[in-house]
Amino acid sequence: MIAFLGGLLLGVLGAWVARRFWPIRPAVAGPAGASVGPHLLPDPALGWLMRANQALGVWVSEVGVGEEGPRAERRVDAERLSVVQVEAVDRRLERARDAEEHGVERLGVGTLVFRARAGFAVAILLPHSFDAARLGEVEQDLERMLEGARRRPQIVAIAQAQTQDAQLESAGSVGLRLAYQLERSLETEVVVAAVESSAADDERVRIVGVSGRGDRRLLETVLPPHAELTRVALGTIPQTLTVEDPLGAVVADRRQRVGATLLVPIATGSSAPVGAIAIHLVNGLEPAGAVRAEMLEAVTNAAPRLARAVSTDAAVRSAASDPLTGLVNRRGLEQALTRVDAREGALIFADLDRFKQLNDTLGHPAGDAALIHFARILREQVRGGDVPARIGGEEFAIWLPGATLDLGKRIAERVRIKLGTTAWEWQGRHWPLSASFGVAACPETNPDLGNLPAQADAALYVAKRSGRNRVEAAGAAR
Repeated sequence: MIAFLGGLLLGVLGAWVARRFWPIRPAVAGPAGASVGPHLLPDPALGWLMRANQALGVWVSEVGVGEEGPRAERRVDAERLSVVQVEAVDRRLERARDAEEHGVERLGVGTLVFRARAGFAVAILLPHSFDAARLGEVEQDLERMLEGARRRPQIVAIAQAQTQDAQLESAGSVGLRLAYQLERSLETEVVVAAVESSAADDERVRIVGVSGRGDRRLLETVLPPHAELTRVALGTIPQTLTVEDPLGAVVADRRQRVGATLLVPIATGSSAPVGAIAIHLVNGLEPAGAVRAEMLEAVTNAAPRLARAVSTDAAVRSAASDPLTGLVNRRGLEQALTRVDAREGALIFADLDRFKQLNDTLGHPAGDAALIHFARILREQVRGGDVPARIGGEEFAIWLPGATLDLGKRIAERVRIKLGTTAWEWQGRHWPLSASFGVAACPETNPDLGNLPAQADAALYVAKRSGRNRVEAAGAAR
């Protein structure tokens, strides 16, 4: 299924440029430091678009997550563009991405055509000799490429969900399918949220599906209790039409959409809702007639599937989580490292210093409290998409997808300082806590993700032998 989905996406992207394919001088990728995950377009598509238009360069940019900054991929003709000219286009595309601009601008070296939406931007730099009569075709190509870049994360998520268990749906796969189904029939942006139990045994509402026209940064976010979509999903208010942000500003820089939003609970019969959908209505008019009937049927059919998926997800999380700290366990960490979209990143191993002495002096309940305290610090100090785990007694790990070795070291140092400067005591007795850290990264220290645990563990051993309470990085594999 993954191969099918990947082939489908690649085929769609290639079909619209293959008919105009002709040779061009060799193009080279951007700087080696550019970090591009599998959520961006495959490199061949950029090369095809360059050749189809004899372009000087093609760019794809996405808002980054956490500290790593924007992700970008580019292919440029190094023989015709200087580094300064490439950097100038980089900066212009960043501004277009942040402002969600579309446009055509004449630069000294050529004509820049760009489009941006929902944190993504694409651009092509055409030579002055380009036939202006074909500009409309280029703009259509860019629009398709932008849609391809925005939809790829959902395709990867669906594929990942199916690889986890071919017989069971995940909440994410149900939500994504429902969002896309409703987008096709309603021709508008759709967000799907599900009700699930948190570690504290209370109910929370998480976004599990965003249609192609939506903002993918919303995926996996937990809605605040006051958000109207949360209240509809929990059944505290009925179906409603609102002109306010129904998501409670869960993404701070998300632009408010013009028009109203219809909020519909996902429920079967008289049962309590298992989630809710938010449908953006540009003209403020609710769906009617056959379109409304199709919408309600889709929601009704999805309700039992979503309920089963949420229950299955909870069971999977329970099997892969540590009951004391609530972090994922060693199995959960291994699952994160073997995800279909896990290609590069940094792995941190951490170990509380002199933990046996703490247990022997204060008792095992104090040791458990110290572990919970450290786990809380890990959650606070890592980025949103990172995976902190407890993999042994006093042994912890953090998987940082897409992070460089340098970023991994900085985050480990941040955790180390936070632990050492946060007072902790047991039954009125102060006890200083510290930890040692080992960091490895793919591809800097090893080109194979499977080798990172051994490297991080070896670096942690060096940190322990070198005096504890320090961060050590693994050396590059030879």
